[in-house]
Amino acid sequence: MLDYAHVRDNLFGFVDRLQVTVREETARSLHEIREKLQEEIFNLVILGQFKRGKSTFINSLLGDNILPTAIVPLTSVVTILRYGPELKIEVRYLDERRETVRLESLADYITERGNPQNRKAVKEVTVYYPSDYLKGGVRIIDTPGVGSVYRHNTDVAYSYLPYVDAGIFIVSVDPPLSESEHRFLTDIQGYVDKLFFVLNKIDQVSREDQQESLQFTARILEKDLGTGRVKMYPLSARWALEGKKSKDEAMLEQSRLPEFERRLQEFLVHEKGIVFLKAVINNLLKVISDETISFQLEQEAVKLPVQELTRKISRFEEEMKIIQKDREQNQFLLKGYLNKIISQLDDEISLFKKEKLPVLQQQLEEEYNRRIERGGGDLRGELEQFVFDAIRQTFNAWRQQQTEKISSRLEEAHQDFAQKTNETIERILLLTSDIFELKLKPFTSVEKLSKKSDFYFMLKDDPVGLELIQLAARSALPRFLAKKMILKNMKDSVAELVDRHCGRVRYDLVNRLNQTVREFQKALNEKIDLTLDGIRVSFQKALAMNQSSKADVEKNLGDLSSRLGSISSLRDELTAFSAELNGDLSAAKASGTA
Repeated sequence: MLDYAHVRDNLFGFVDRLQVTVREETARSLHEIREKLQEEIFNLVILGQFKRGKSTFINSLLGDNILPTAIVPLTSVVTILRYGPELKIEVRYLDERRETVRLESLADYITERGNPQNRKAVKEVTVYYPSDYLKGGVRIIDTPGVGSVYRHNTDVAYSYLPYVDAGIFIVSVDPPLSESEHRFLTDIQGYVDKLFFVLNKIDQVSREDQQESLQFTARILEKDLGTGRVKMYPLSARWALEGKKSKDEAMLEQSRLPEFERRLQEFLVHEKGIVFLKAVINNLLKVISDETISFQLEQEAVKLPVQELTRKISRFEEEMKIIQKDREQNQFLLKGYLNKIISQLDDEISLFKKEKLPVLQQQLEEEYNRRIERGGGDLRGELEQFVFDAIRQTFNAWRQQQTEKISSRLEEAHQDFAQKTNETIERILLLTSDIFELKLKPFTSVEKLSKKSDFYFMLKDDPVGLELIQLAARSALPRFLAKKMILKNMKDSVAELVDRHCGRVRYDLVNRLNQTVREFQKALNEKIDLTLDGIRVSFQKALAMNQSSKADVEKNLGDLSSRLGSISSLRDELTAFSAELNGDLSAAKASGTA
């Protein structure tokens, strides 16, 4: 089985070997590829109700007591665990201050006992730890448990959903699934592409009860998610942690954690990592292609008399003026495509308000009548909660639909304009080949946009999160209103909230859309510029070499031949490595592991 971190390390090796072969002008591209490898992040988010053993489960993965555990609701802020050469804990506050704290002080920031209702205004805590689990850009994220007595814990857990690349949903053998877990699962489906289900605490019941709990829980989950979509992994996080700490292999196997870890590793490599790794390989092959072309061109240009070389360079630059006009036209077309997507979004928003607002107001009136008939209770508070839940459910589903639609339209645009970019590169090299009577072969590829990394609607840093819908609903009404006035004002409040939140969603989606388009336009332009820069640097070096002695020219030609040999060897190795990667992926798909 492929090891994601091992493959990634091999690619770092290719970058290092290329570094000593390519020209100084190309080193920047390799530096960017290295940064991409270093910064690739995969968010593995731990989800579930409070007191299911999430913190103990994370500790079992790491093999050490890093996160505090307790018998009361624990986490009040998000805790991020990522790789570091040594243990280090950094607290980030809402005002962006940062502070390093000791491990024994961690509970003072991430527990309800140490930081009740987050009075210390902590935004998140990052724990750096030298665990193999966290290598390769994997971040384990511990979210507050849903369904606790603390409403803000549930809100924080919800706000982190868009950051999930894969989720591990923790349940336990006892008690059975709660209503809050059912509701949370329904919302999760709109965000999380891959969910693992862990049945924790099997050490607390007999084998017979384990099996009964497993079957019961899977059956209940399939009601929410659909038949055949739930694979449960029963285990004991407590046994696993004790087994790892004491190096007791028998206890570790008894915990059944290794079985889950193997499946998780397969997912990290084949279902997520393979796409990223192949994109890096293509970037390296593009660098190799550009360098090969530059070295070949410089070899031929050095042999030409200076007058003929100058004439050929002038002809090349004249042809590039025509190509530049084509590039500008493509950018104009891309801007038009962007405006079309925004216009489609505006139409979707208008339709959404027209269709959903009357439905929400009707639901509110029906709920109001039910409450009146039943009598008693806090009518105002109950209706506020109903409005909050209804708006959240409606907006979650609709927002996800818009995200998917825009992502699909962006993917279509990216494919189209990436192809136009490749055609431009091929035209440049065809013209260069014709002018200098060479056969130059470009490397072109089109990587797919990653929905999670290139475009996604995220709530984390949005000051108007879902919890503020509830706040707005509560603050909209005076305390002492007649019952009918409560209904009228609540209906008006629903209309205002829907309109306001539509505006916020549009603002956020358009901002992210513009940013994504700018980023891939920049990336596509850079591919063309790298090819042009390589050619022009070759011209400059050839012109300079024309002023050198015959011995220096011969030495330069020898150096170019040596570099071409080295880079050709690296290209062959990288191509073989890519084929091996594809072979492992095909084998994994055939065996059903990917």
